[in-house]
Amino acid sequence: MKTTTNIAVDIGNTAIKLALTTAGNLHEKSLSLLERDWQISAARWAVSRSDEQQLAWHIASVHPQAAETLMDHLSTIHPASDVHLITWRDVPMEPKVDEPDRLGIDRLISAYAATLQFEPPLIIVDAGSAITVDFVAAEGTFQGGAILPGLSMQFASLAKGTASLPLLDVVSRKPRYPAKNTQDAMFSGVLAAATAAIDLLITKYCTHADIASKDVPVVLTGGDAPIVSLQLQHNHERIDNLVCRGLLRLQSSN
Repeated sequence: MKTTTNIAVDIGNTAIKLALTTAGNLHEKSLSLLERDWQISAARWAVSRSDEQQLAWHIASVHPQAAETLMDHLSTIHPASDVHLITWRDVPMEPKVDEPDRLGIDRLISAYAATLQFEPPLIIVDAGSAITVDFVAAEGTFQGGAILPGLSMQFASLAKGTASLPLLDVVSRKPRYPAKNTQDAMFSGVLAAATAAIDLLITKYCTHADIASKDVPVVLTGGDAPIVSLQLQHNHERIDNLVCRGLLRLQSSN
C-alpha cells in the first residue's frame, strides 16, 4: 500500500509555488502563471518528486481562477486525487479582522508559519505582487495589517500613467540617491517608497501595541524579499516560500 505525500501549493497573483518533502529532503518549485500549461508542468513536477507515493494536494490561493484551473487538471489526470482548498478555518490562528472570508489566505498562513519559529508578538512582511505588512499579537491572534502595491505594480503604474517613463523590470540593481538616469531614478524612488512604508508600518504597529520595535521579530518573505531586505531599517529574518512551509507544517501537525 502506498503512503501519502503532502504537497503544498501557494497560488499567488502571478506565480505558483510548490513544496513537498520526501526522505527528509525539501523540494521546491516556482512557475509563472503566464507560462503556457503551467498546471501541467506543476502536476508533472510533483509526480516526479513524489517517489511514486500518492499525493495529497493542499492549495492556498488568492487567485480563484488559477486554483480552479489546477483543480480541474488534477481531477482529469487523477480523478481520485486528494485535493484540499485551504480556508482560514483550516488554520489554527484566530483572524481578528472584519471579514475573515475575504482575508487573503496567504497572509494568514504566513503568519501561522512565522509563529512556529518566533514567539509573538511579531510582524510578517510579504514582498510579492502586492506588499503586505501584518501583525500577530502576543496572544497569537492575527490582527490584520496593511496592503500596498508591490515593486512591479508600482513600476507598471509609472509607465502607464506617464508619457515618457519606460516599463522597468524588477532587477537587483543598486539604488542611487540622487539617481543620475531615468531607470535608476525609478528604481530608487519605488524602492525607497516601499521600504519606508514598511518601516513606518512596523513602527506604528509597535506603538499601537505599546511595545518596543527592537523586541518584535520581523519576518520577511516573497519574491522581492532579496531586494527589499537590503533597504529595510528594522532588523528582520528572511524566510523564503513561507506559505508553502506553513502548509506543510499545518498538515504534519494534523
